[in-house]
Amino acid sequence: MKISIIWWTSGFGLWTANYIKKSFPETDITITWRNVEKWEKIAKKNNLYFMTDNKKAVSNADVIIFAVPISQMEDTIKTYAPHAKENSVMVDVCSIKWFPSQTMKKYAPENCLIIPIHPMFWPYVNEIVDQIFVLTPLDEETKQDERYQILVNFLKQKNAKIIETTAEYHDKMMAVVQWLTHITMFSVWETIRRLWIDVQDSLNFVSPIYKLMINSVARYVGHDPKLYGDIQMYNTEILEVHNKFMDVIKDFNKVIRAKDENWFLKIIEATKQGFGEKITDEWQKYTDKIIYLMWEQIEKINNNIWKEVVFKNIYTWEKIIWKVVRIVDNNIILESWQKIDLLEYVLE
Repeated sequence: MKISIIWWTSGFGLWTANYIKKSFPETDITITWRNVEKWEKIAKKNNLYFMTDNKKAVSNADVIIFAVPISQMEDTIKTYAPHAKENSVMVDVCSIKWFPSQTMKKYAPENCLIIPIHPMFWPYVNEIVDQIFVLTPLDEETKQDERYQILVNFLKQKNAKIIETTAEYHDKMMAVVQWLTHITMFSVWETIRRLWIDVQDSLNFVSPIYKLMINSVARYVGHDPKLYGDIQMYNTEILEVHNKFMDVIKDFNKVIRAKDENWFLKIIEATKQGFGEKITDEWQKYTDKIIYLMWEQIEKINNNIWKEVVFKNIYTWEKIIWKVVRIVDNNIILESWQKIDLLEYVLE
């Protein structure tokens, strides 16, 4: 089988290529990129084929995977989808599903099988156990296709979590899951910035929940702003969520200005009832466990000072064996006087 990944995003494109190659070693995988000097070397290192000719890559493939940025997805599909060969499979891994689905349907040859997919995880995982894949097949005929069933069965065998829904419903949920999360995080950070608060100093006054929140905020702020901008601009379901969010902020502003504690309590109580007691208790335990695991790791390391231990890097899975001297801030000092980042390594 020949697979071509039309790939202008290095993170998930490379992860996809490597994961397919690991799972199906006999597969020929071609990646495309504009920067020949850099990515030809990367392709060779990962036992992949490389080319800059997207048209040729599409026309040669049994499976075409569009892994380009959201803002480039529509034009890329329009330009290259018509060159797909008969009975090929066409996939996009965009985090918005409606317009890529409709664009592939419009421009792909009629006998192409179209499978829109949203893998909902960052490309740092080694395996896809418990990772979410949202599949939005265009119709019942797609679901019955043997090639679609092969994909579903493969994901099941890998114990991935599969959500099968429509593109419209996916985008409606993403308007909450992505937009609301992102805009809340960015608003917190921008508010702190405009208040001229020293974020690092604020950590001296923190509760564990504040530290967890501010680290989550920094995680979002530190990633590619273009991706977040595309999510905000290209999901047509977002404006409804945006308007509702602004209404809520205005309501809280009115409550605080009026110093109306009863009104404030009513809003919070309504929110609590909306989630339900079972969910609030479950999420309380979830955050408690995250906080516990953070501190447990530090405690374990402190209990192994001057003992030989094994550390594993959470990104590369590389392991190192050394005696620990001490922990200073977020650095683990080893007997070799090498420093390793406490946040990047876990004690095995």
